[in-house]
Amino acid sequence: MSRTTGLKNVKFAPHAKRMALALGWRLRATVTPNLALEQRVKNKTILITGASSGIGAQSARRLAAAGARVVVTARSLDKLNDLVQDINAHGGEAIALRCDISDLDDCDRLSNQLIAQAIHIDILINNAGRSIRRSAVNSTDRFHDYQRTMQLNYFGAIRIALNLIPSMIRQGGGHIINISTLGVQTGVPRFSAYLGSKFALEGWTMAVQNELSHHGIDFSIINYPLVRTPMIAPTKAYDHAPALSQEAAVAWMCDAIIRRPKRLVPASGVVAQALYQLLPKTTEMAVNIAYQLVPETFAKITVLDDERRARQRIPGKQT
Repeated sequence: MSRTTGLKNVKFAPHAKRMALALGWRLRATVTPNLALEQRVKNKTILITGASSGIGAQSARRLAAAGARVVVTARSLDKLNDLVQDINAHGGEAIALRCDISDLDDCDRLSNQLIAQAIHIDILINNAGRSIRRSAVNSTDRFHDYQRTMQLNYFGAIRIALNLIPSMIRQGGGHIINISTLGVQTGVPRFSAYLGSKFALEGWTMAVQNELSHHGIDFSIINYPLVRTPMIAPTKAYDHAPALSQEAAVAWMCDAIIRRPKRLVPASGVVAQALYQLLPKTTEMAVNIAYQLVPETFAKITVLDDERRARQRIPGKQT
């Protein structure tokens, strides 16, 4: 990319074009959402990370049915192959490529594999993620919890994106969707490791989208509320908690692809942000009281205490 200086070198036309297109796609998404999705993804190649199950797998099926070629990736190649076989059996087109997004070298290998196979990605969905539910006071000797979430949710996600951005610029555009959480708006307790990584991903997204909009590359952040997926299954406290269905989550994803909004967030997230701005201390007190009332679960605390005592008995032992 050449260096530009002076107002005469600033590109205004792409912004006017994008604004006009945005209005048209918003209308189509409202009137004929299914047709709009087909028009948006037809002959497009979409890379979905973390696609072996949950939102990633269901989105792959929906987008392939709408006419997209989907490239699905995850650590489990067996699950990916089953997904690809199912999609292809129903008339879709899918390709499985194994990748551990938390391994940056593996991210680069995936990108090189895409180049070698002449697969040009039009839409990237950074869906792979890791969530850890644990209070900070119980994480003081578990710094690796923070490292693991950052490695996958932030470093891996932006490594894939950075590898694809040059080709998107050459193609004249693209769309990057980064999956985040409602917790960014609510500051939900016991998720400091998870939320820290998602805050980082959102900060990167907001900065880079301001750099690349004139190249026709759009960025969308989806702040999902709790979704009934395998990722939340280990947290028994969520068994009876209100949660978005996977079908509804996929509908959000499709809407993001059609309209390319900067952010999709439920109304509760907007309200939470307003309360934090208007009544920060009162809101903090209410959330803290709720935190104190909800147990960490005795089973988890017992396990944590046992692990901590075991490490303390072994000088220099770290995990």
